[in-house]
Amino acid sequence: MSNLTFDEGQNRVNVRAVAIIRREGHVLVVREDDDDFVCLPGGRIQRGESSLDAIHREMNEELNAKIEGPQLKYIIENFFWRYGKKFHEFAFYYEIEPPAHVAFVTQGVCQFGEDDGKALSFEWVPYTANHLCRVNLHPLAMRTRLLTLPDGFEHHTVVDPEY
Repeated sequence: MSNLTFDEGQNRVNVRAVAIIRREGHVLVVREDDDDFVCLPGGRIQRGESSLDAIHREMNEELNAKIEGPQLKYIIENFFWRYGKKFHEFAFYYEIEPPAHVAFVTQGVCQFGEDDGKALSFEWVPYTANHLCRVNLHPLAMRTRLLTLPDGFEHHTVVDPEY
């Protein structure tokens, strides 16, 4: 299957499913290759796949985890620049329980992985706004939204300052 990513010149539309995995005041983040930023685990939704199916698939691929009962917390339309492209991203953020086999280590990398030929390193970081700024969490909109998750789900449109 192909990913729901569409390029037109320097413009890119991207559709993702993302996991919010919190434990004891920390959130699991992932760094891809040697990027200067981290993000929440997840990935692109494939053509013909629901966001719910995608979050199950992505957690299996990235963390070798079977998850149960993911809860949709945010749908965020995000406009930003990255990799020389102007992104319009639709992201579905699901809260999930921490997979039991992912070690809870609060100093350094807790797990390594690989996805589409890219090296992944996972780390638990405190989810305070100050710390999430220090680890350069993207998208920027999630730096404060992780502090208190909504009971249901919320939709937001976010335009990064550089856009």
